[in-house]
Amino acid sequence: MSQNTKITVDNKQEKETDDEHQSWPGHNDDALDDNTTLAPSTISYSRNDGTFTTNANDNETLCENTATSWQRGTGHLPQTMSRSKDKMISSQLSQWNYNHNKTMLKRGILQTRDILHELEDENDTRPIFVIHNDPRNKTGENQLHILNLHVKLDGNYSRKDQKDSFGLDKQSISRLFKSQVEKALNHLGSLDKRVDDVSSKVFITGDVNTGKSTFCNSLLKKHVLPEDQLPCTNVFCEILEARENSNIEEVHAILLSQAPTVKDANVVYNIKNRTTYEIYPLNELSELVEKSDRYSLLKVYIKDDKRPAEQSLLRNGTVDISLIDSPGLNMDSIQTAEVMARQEEIDLVIFVVNAENQLTLSAKEFITLASREKKLMFFVVKKFDKIKDKDRCKKLILKQIQELSPETYKSANEFIHFISSYDDENIPSSGQGGDPNDSDNDNDSDIDDFPNNNDPDFDHLEDSLRNFVLKRRSMSKLLPAKTFICKLLSDVETLSSSNMKIYQDEQNEIKKKLKELEPELVEAKSHCNNVTLNVDKLVEDVVNETYEYTNNAISQCLIISPEKYPKYQGLSKIYDFIFATEQFIKNQIIQSVERSESFAIKRTEESVQNINNLGKQQLGDDFMSNRQFNSELMFTRRSDVTIRQLSSPLHIVDLFAPSWESFIHYLSWGLFNGRPQIETIENKQSDMNSKGTLSTALGLKDYPLVQYWTKPSLLFTSKVPALVVYSFGGAKIVGNLIINGITTFSWRTLGQVSGSILVITSLLGVAYFIHDLPRALPLNISSKYKTKLENLDYIRNNSDRISKEVRNVLKIPTREILRSCQLVMDKKEGNKRELERTQEDNKISYNFFHKLSERATSQRAIVESINLEVD
Repeated sequence: MSQNTKITVDNKQEKETDDEHQSWPGHNDDALDDNTTLAPSTISYSRNDGTFTTNANDNETLCENTATSWQRGTGHLPQTMSRSKDKMISSQLSQWNYNHNKTMLKRGILQTRDILHELEDENDTRPIFVIHNDPRNKTGENQLHILNLHVKLDGNYSRKDQKDSFGLDKQSISRLFKSQVEKALNHLGSLDKRVDDVSSKVFITGDVNTGKSTFCNSLLKKHVLPEDQLPCTNVFCEILEARENSNIEEVHAILLSQAPTVKDANVVYNIKNRTTYEIYPLNELSELVEKSDRYSLLKVYIKDDKRPAEQSLLRNGTVDISLIDSPGLNMDSIQTAEVMARQEEIDLVIFVVNAENQLTLSAKEFITLASREKKLMFFVVKKFDKIKDKDRCKKLILKQIQELSPETYKSANEFIHFISSYDDENIPSSGQGGDPNDSDNDNDSDIDDFPNNNDPDFDHLEDSLRNFVLKRRSMSKLLPAKTFICKLLSDVETLSSSNMKIYQDEQNEIKKKLKELEPELVEAKSHCNNVTLNVDKLVEDVVNETYEYTNNAISQCLIISPEKYPKYQGLSKIYDFIFATEQFIKNQIIQSVERSESFAIKRTEESVQNINNLGKQQLGDDFMSNRQFNSELMFTRRSDVTIRQLSSPLHIVDLFAPSWESFIHYLSWGLFNGRPQIETIENKQSDMNSKGTLSTALGLKDYPLVQYWTKPSLLFTSKVPALVVYSFGGAKIVGNLIINGITTFSWRTLGQVSGSILVITSLLGVAYFIHDLPRALPLNISSKYKTKLENLDYIRNNSDRISKEVRNVLKIPTREILRSCQLVMDKKEGNKRELERTQEDNKISYNFFHKLSERATSQRAIVESINLEVD
C-alpha cells in the first residue's frame, strides 16, 4: 500500500473486540505492492455495516462485510450499496457533531466557572442581594433555579414574604450564597468529567419497594439483582459488562471504611488494584446488598453476550453503559441523601413509580433536584395493570410530572411508560444473582422465560431507552450539561438584574439622603460652635470670678477690727498675747484661703450643673448621665503649709507704734479726736456697754474688776495712770505756785517746775507706751505679715492655684461638651462618609453586575445555540 494511503475508523464505534475485522478478506501483500494497483487516498471502515469505503470517489464503496472480497492482483475494490455509504457518512457526521458539541459545552463550562468565580469574589468583597423565589410564580421568570437559597428552620421553609429568610442578616445570607456557588462549581466539575467520559451511566431509582431491582433485571433479561416483596437493596449496585473485567462475572465490593460515600468509592476504586475492593461471586450478591454497614458500592460485572448488539443494553457495540440500582428514596434518610447526591454523576435517570402511590414527597424532592440539569427523565409506572381507573391514574401522574419536569411531559410518549407487573410465580426465580458456571443454554432459557418479552409496553420502553441512550447521544449525554449551564447563567443574569435594580434604587436614595444631610451638617456645626462658645464663656466667667474673689479675700484678711484680736492680759502675759496675736493673724490668712476655696467649690458645682443642663438641653438627656461631680476631690492637696510654717522674728520695737495723734489722744483723755480710727473702734464696744458709768470715765476696759486687782498692769490700759500722774504732778505744780506765788515766778522757779513736768511727762510716756501696747503689737505683726505675703506673692499664687483648680475641674464637662459635639459631628460626617462609601461601592457593584450580566447573556446565547437535536 502506498504511503499516502490512510485508514480511518469511525470514532463513534468504541472498544471493539479483537476478533472483529482485524484484517481485510482476501488480503494479499504482494498484490498491494504491485505498482499497477491504485490505492484510494482514504479508506474508512464502518462497523455498523461492516464495509470499507474510499473517499477518492463518492460513488465508490469497498467490500461489504465478507460477502465479497478483493481479487488477488486485480487492484480493484468491489462496490457496495449506496445505503451503506450514506450510513457511514451519517455516522461520521454524527460523531463530528457530537465532538463539536462536546467541545462547545466544555468551553461553556470553563466560561461559566470563570463567571461564578467572579461572582464569588464580588460576594466576598461586597455581599450581594439574593432574591427569594416566589412559589406563586409559575412562569419561572425572575426565579433562581440553581443558586436559590432554600432555608429550613424548625420545619418551616423561607418564604418570599419573610424578610431576609427568617431575619438573617446580609452577612449570613452571603455565606449561604457562597455555599451555593461552591456547590454549583463542584457540579460544573462533575459535568466536565461526565462530558469527557465516553460511557453512559443510567440511574434507576424510586421510592422503596417499587420494583427497581426487578425492572433492572428485566432490562438485562437476566436475574442479577435479588428480588423480594420487602426492600432488599440497601447498597448501591453498579452493573457493568464483564468485558471490562477480563470477561469474568463477579462482584467488586468497595468497603465503607475506604470510601464512606458512593462518590468516594468511585474515586478509590481501581480495577487493577485489588486492595481497593473485595471480590465475591455473583451468587452472593443477595447477601452483599443488605450489608450497607460494610460496603458503600457494589460493582457487578456480568456477561450480556447472549443477545445481539441491537438488543443488548450493556454490550451494544456503540457505547459503554452501566446500570445503577439504588436503595429506595424514603427508606433511610442517609441513603436518601446519598441518592440525591448521586444524581449529579448520572447521565440518565429512570424513575420507577408505583402506580398505586403515584409520586411521593421524597420522589418530588428528588425530581426537583435532578431537573436542575436533566430536562428529560424516564418515568416507569409499574403495577399499572392493578389500577381500576387507569385514565384517572394516568392523568394524575402526568399532571405531577408536568409540574416537575415539563420537557419530559412534552415527550410523554417517549419518556413516560405505564407497564404492567407480573406475579412472582410467573417469573423464573433466581434471587441469588447469576452463576458464572451457568451454561449458555440456561442463559438462553432465562431470556426466553422473562414474562415481559412479549409486552408491547415494555418493548416500547426498551426501544425508547436504547434510542435515547445510543442513537441520541448528544441529548442523553450532553443535554444535562447544557441545561445546567443555561440555568446557571440564567441565575447569574437574574441576580445581576436584581442587584443592578437594587443598587440603582439605593443610589437614588443615597443621593436624596446626602442632599438632606448637607444642611444638617451645617446646622449641627453651627449649633456645636454656639454650645462650645457658651460653655467657654461660662467657664471663663467662673474662673475670673474665683480669681477676683480669692485675691480680695486674702488681700483684706488682715484688715481686722481691734476687738477681734486676742485680749490683752497684762504685761505678765505679754508672751501669750504675742503668740496668740501671731496665730490669730495666721488663722485669718488661712481662713481667707479656705473661704476662697469654698467659694470656688460652690461656684464650680453651680457651673458644672449649668453645663450639664446646657448639654442635656442641646445634646440630649444622655449627656453626662453616667458621671457625677464630687466636690470633695477638689483642693485635696493642702497648699496652706507655707503660711503655717511662716514665722516673722519679733523685735522689741514691734511692741510699740507711737504716733502724735494717739499720744495727744491719750493725754487729752480722748478730748481730741485726732487719734486714729482704730482707737475709736477699739473702745466702741466698751463705750456701748458701759456708757455713763464710772468705768467709762476712768477708761477701764471690759475686764472684770478682779483682774485689775490680780493683774495691776491692766490699769495701764485705762485712763487711771494718766489720772494719777495728772493728779500728782498737777498738785505739786499748783502747790509750788501757791507757795511761791505767781509773783515770785522766775526762771529758778520754772526750773524747779520743769523737773516735775519732765518726770510727769516721762511717766505719762511710759504709761502711754504700756497703754498703747494692745494696739501697737497686733498692728505691727499684721503689717509684718502683709509685707511677708507680698514678698512671697502669696495672694497671686493662691488666686492662680484656686482658679486653675476650678478651670481644671470645669475642663471635664467642657471636654465632655466638646466630645459630645464632636460625636454629633462625627456621627453625621460618618453617616456622610458611609453614604459616600456605599455610593462608591454601589457604583462599582453596579458596573460589575452590568458587565457580568452582558457576559452571562452572551455565554448563555452561545450555549443555547448548541443544537443537540441533530445527531
